[in-house]
Amino acid sequence: MEFYYSNNTKCFSVGFNFSEEEISEYERAGALLEIRDNRNSLPFFNTQIDHSIFSAGISERFILDKKAIPFYISNTLNNKKHEYYVFNYDAPSFFKILSSNPDDEDFNAKLIRSRTIYIGVKYFIAWLGRNTAQIKLKNLSDVLIEKEIQFEPFERTTTVWGMVVSFKSKNAKLDSILNEWGYDLVLSESVSLLWPPAYEKGEKLAVSSSELYLYSSFTFQGLGNINTPDKYISKISDNITKVSLHDAIHIFKKNAELEIFKEPLSPTIQTLEVKVEETDSFCVPDTNTFFLYSELGANKLTEGQKVFLTPDTFVVEFFGNTMTRIIRFPESVEPTIEEKFFEIISNFWITKEYQEISSVSLPQTLSNYLDYCKCTKRINVAVEKLITGKKNE
Repeated sequence: MEFYYSNNTKCFSVGFNFSEEEISEYERAGALLEIRDNRNSLPFFNTQIDHSIFSAGISERFILDKKAIPFYISNTLNNKKHEYYVFNYDAPSFFKILSSNPDDEDFNAKLIRSRTIYIGVKYFIAWLGRNTAQIKLKNLSDVLIEKEIQFEPFERTTTVWGMVVSFKSKNAKLDSILNEWGYDLVLSESVSLLWPPAYEKGEKLAVSSSELYLYSSFTFQGLGNINTPDKYISKISDNITKVSLHDAIHIFKKNAELEIFKEPLSPTIQTLEVKVEETDSFCVPDTNTFFLYSELGANKLTEGQKVFLTPDTFVVEFFGNTMTRIIRFPESVEPTIEEKFFEIISNFWITKEYQEISSVSLPQTLSNYLDYCKCTKRINVAVEKLITGKKNE
């Protein structure tokens, strides 16, 4: 379970992710999911936990339209009321912004449960009824404030003061303010999946390949910061690593967290023919269930909704729990420059002295590689030919 803020709707929400076994158990028992603003009050929200509402491994979000410190969440199968502090009386709440686009106005953000925040990470800070965070952080060195907003998400009963902020480095005054609120500011690491393409399922990435190429600011330590033995880890460069995916992997180091798994088709699905259609747009019919998969995760589509597809998105049709159709963007026969790049660095290792090459118009992966070449003063001969040939087209 996670808590979120949507800047598009100016609403807070809670996301629940159940396994197939959990959904079936709750459905058999006729269990209800309940949310209260007081331990002994009636729930202000409830819903059935069944297959009409939830899909295994996919987070369903529900808007929190009532203020509570804390919220009490339970289900009628066991009736245990668990406390969750989304907001505080004497400190702001920090939500990590999930969008990879720095100019995205319709960003989503996830509540930070720990008391550690990181340098260089963009946060949405929210405080019920108080603008103290804005006052204390404004004009403070090493604090970058991009946006200040106020809104009333809870039936217009309470103003929320919010701001989009990141921290460039530590200083004594900033540390004092954050420590007063119960937070500790530390240096962040980073990790990202370069290849293959993936889609989010819950808070994890699902891939179809067993070979992963990862970009990280730190070195992987087998069975340490990655739950994979060293024999499955091959260093390509200082920042690029190839990892063989056997079991689901979990990488974690100082805010750099990534979970990746390979999602095989179930035996039931494998025995059926899954139709594949190619189109650049799709209108959802009134039959079966449809999900849109993208870098932002899996979202259930509604009847009549029109979706414009890109090479990084696709739609899947389900009849019950059975996949029956995949609707995707028309495939290009020509491999991308990134695919060619990874093929080269995996099989060709001759280098030469690096001569300055502009990274303008190149994908981020190749720009990162050129930054690495500037430091080492060496470049892969075949990669240089690939880049310069691309620029001369």
